[in-house]
Amino acid sequence: MELNRRTALGVGLGGLTAALTGCTDELRRPAAETAAPSTSPAAPSTSNALVIGAADSPAVRDPYRSWDTEVFRRSRQVCQTLLGIDPQTGAARPWLARTHEVSADGRQHTFVLHDGLRFSDGTACDADAVVANVRRWAEASTSSGGPEQIGSPFVTVFGAPADHRQCRFDSVEAHGRHTVRLHLTHRLRHLPAALTSPQFAILAPGCWEDDGAASTPIGTGPHRWATRSEAEKTLKQAGREPTEADDTDVFLLNEHHNDQTGQSPAARTVLVDALGRAPTRLRQLRRGKVDVIDVVTPDQLRPLVETGAQVLQRDPLSVLYLGMNLSHPVMRSLYVRQAVARGVDRPALARNPIFLDGTALAHDVVPPTLGVDPEAAERYDVHPGEAKRLLSRAGYEQEPLELMYPTGTGRPSMPQPEQIYAQVAEDLGKIGLHVVPVPVPPSQDYLRAVLERGSRAMHLMSRDGLYRDAHAFLEPLCRSSTAETHYDNPQTRRLLREAAGADDEDRRAAYARIVRSLSLDLPVLPLVYPISAVAIGERVGRYPSSPQLDEHWADIRLS
Repeated sequence: MELNRRTALGVGLGGLTAALTGCTDELRRPAAETAAPSTSPAAPSTSNALVIGAADSPAVRDPYRSWDTEVFRRSRQVCQTLLGIDPQTGAARPWLARTHEVSADGRQHTFVLHDGLRFSDGTACDADAVVANVRRWAEASTSSGGPEQIGSPFVTVFGAPADHRQCRFDSVEAHGRHTVRLHLTHRLRHLPAALTSPQFAILAPGCWEDDGAASTPIGTGPHRWATRSEAEKTLKQAGREPTEADDTDVFLLNEHHNDQTGQSPAARTVLVDALGRAPTRLRQLRRGKVDVIDVVTPDQLRPLVETGAQVLQRDPLSVLYLGMNLSHPVMRSLYVRQAVARGVDRPALARNPIFLDGTALAHDVVPPTLGVDPEAAERYDVHPGEAKRLLSRAGYEQEPLELMYPTGTGRPSMPQPEQIYAQVAEDLGKIGLHVVPVPVPPSQDYLRAVLERGSRAMHLMSRDGLYRDAHAFLEPLCRSSTAETHYDNPQTRRLLREAAGADDEDRRAAYARIVRSLSLDLPVLPLVYPISAVAIGERVGRYPSSPQLDEHWADIRLS
């Protein structure tokens, strides 16, 4: 049987060994029950620890001050949110809050916390702590140099900084030890879903500094970050050099974790190795050095099958796009942006073997599963001749255009950025654009690097659905993260405000109009809706894959 992308992954959440043998019964069994071929690696030397092979080590740990998947991969294990994500439906459900009620007018949200919640430092996670967190988010939205430079989560949800008249946050207050009331000036339909985002995790107030930043967040989750000395000791016990603490994040069991908010983890210790490029991650899994790797690529499927690994495919909830800097003297021309849209062969990109089977061409920035009219966006078919005519009308004269992209890393929505850049740049070169590569090494925060380089013309970027609402994809491009593209359209901002409190039908209509405006103004060119997957080794009997990447190590079962 020939192994290709469809036979390997088309069955969804399945073991690739079954794809080779055609045995559907084997496909449904956990890894522990699958007969291991002779090529299977030995268990990791750190046999008492779960070992995750990640793409890289994030520059920060504070989830509120980041948009990075690698930050959230770690913070989700340490810090929990008031509302969680139902693993079956993706909808919001109670988590730290055992109940959540919304007033008839939608302007008051009441949360009642579980009894006995404690942070890993032993302090109480009570109503006062939650209020302190909400005020931290609000204050950070108004301070210079804070997360608003990369798109404030608070602004994304509440519409404006806390001191702005258009902000829909009014106040927050504690009632006793367990009840929190959040007051709004207007209804926000997306608020419950947004509060499931890891950016709104509840941290121990004692762990953030005077400027509101938390260098090492302390939460209520099943695990906690190890101190430097604990990390070195743990690595030494695992037979590693303590210096590896620079490339490995060590997580230990949170002895204060309350099982009301989730089951106890099978692994008391978790090591997250920053392994960089895809070949390195694959090699470490095949050698039995790690238990789980993310950002699986099609060329890894056969080696994974031969190793006895299983590949778990996620349902798509992300978009990869080409951002365009509208403040750039060349890119401010709509003719140039339209030429880019006609020049990039996006259907060929979607078929590129760097993406897993099922990756689809994107006509707008909202994944189809979120219910926005797929016909709302303007369609740009590949037409190099028309692209060249548009460049001529724009008066383009071979000015160099910087195109930024990350290197030496990968994300579920951007698996091999160097290869994506190569195809996009080649297509743009064919229509006569003078593209200058600007690679960004993994040691730099890629989003910050993009925002701080004023001379950029274009950049590769992706957005993951942290919660299931079109607002999560549209709002940053239209309002809170406009520094990325310098896009400014009063109509889209007005539509966002209207959609925030509207009923479902009116929200869908408003979102369709926003999608239409984005597709005509072209601050970004949607490229593909990527399919992503994780691979698990023979010790892992269950892994909780999630479209929102809401994957908790406590839910991993080891055989």
